[in-house]
Amino acid sequence: MEKSTGGTKAPMAAPALNYGLFIALALAILTLIIYLSGLIAETRISYLNYLILLLGAIFSILKYRDEHSGGFISYGRALGFGTLSAFFASVFFAVFTYIFYRLIAPDAIEQLRVSAEINMLEADPDATDQQIDMVLRFINPFILAITSVFSVTFMGFIFSLVAAAFLKKSPPAEEAPEA
Repeated sequence: MEKSTGGTKAPMAAPALNYGLFIALALAILTLIIYLSGLIAETRISYLNYLILLLGAIFSILKYRDEHSGGFISYGRALGFGTLSAFFASVFFAVFTYIFYRLIAPDAIEQLRVSAEINMLEADPDATDQQIDMVLRFINPFILAITSVFSVTFMGFIFSLVAAAFLKKSPPAEEAPEA
């Protein structure tokens, strides 16, 4: 792959696809570990997903800057690359999510529903059965997969906003020729 010296011309799609795959793989492994440890309905454990997304944004932007963009990257390009990597991660993770909840661990859906019902009743003890049923209908493999596309991409964008500010690197200014 050709490197760009100015940090503006290096293609982003192929590297973002690769880094997105690695981020999705890390999210999938974490999901399996959480499921196998019996913590699938524990909401606080999901913060580990955010840590993976943050580290994934930092890692992917750094690798793109240093290996594909000649060691330089603008803030906007870093933000775009981090977000594109997160988008690809979200698509891969959505496929995993659907397969996981449909084929690998269909029992986890019921655990999520029970947890959601408990949380809803704690937040609103006067919730009717009809209201609860309406919310619980949205907890299914397809909706979880679609939701993961939006949530992973959005959080990847937020983390890339921050990471890009620290990882941007301009090429040194060219010295003006002496007169």
